[in-house]
Amino acid sequence: MELSQEELEFFSGMFADKPLPDDTLQTGHALSVKSDIPSSLYQVFEQSKLTLLAEISHYQLWFPLEMTIEDGEFKPLLGTPEIVDIQNGERSWRGGEFADVALKDQKGKNHDLLSLSSTGIAFRVSDRRSLKRILNEKSLSINLPNDEEVALEFETVRVERDLVAAKIAKVQRGRDRLRKFLFNLHRSEHQNLYQGLQS
Repeated sequence: MELSQEELEFFSGMFADKPLPDDTLQTGHALSVKSDIPSSLYQVFEQSKLTLLAEISHYQLWFPLEMTIEDGEFKPLLGTPEIVDIQNGERSWRGGEFADVALKDQKGKNHDLLSLSSTGIAFRVSDRRSLKRILNEKSLSINLPNDEEVALEFETVRVERDLVAAKIAKVQRGRDRLRKFLFNLHRSEHQNLYQGLQS
């Protein structure tokens, strides 16, 4: 990528020390504070929300990255990534091994969780009589290990007998818990991809 002359001048101007005004130089009384970061960058980076991409095999891990400035230094905060499978087009990675996870409807009935991503869910209804009610309610809760709960609303994509495939329309509670769970599940199911990486 090449920058235009105008863009180069903009960046060089951002990092250049600004000269003091003439009247300040004459009086000799000036108070200034200088940090490691040019003041013009504060507005760009303070409380900014960025994304950091890491590629492992045919997976992309999109980490939310928040930048704050404390005492003139950048303080990055790296969040839990969204995992995208790019092998057959881009789609959120779906986990399929769910030990110690319970999927419940609004009446507290358990159902079999077959597949889960941050954008979709597939499950088998425990009894056919509950199917119509669940499809009308369009809300489920997932009890994750360590007694963490995720509450979500879904939109049905496909129903085949007692199997339901749905898009997650809204995570009412526990979005970050769901991301962390899926990331840890991905690491445990694909340990070979994470060898040599620090946790």
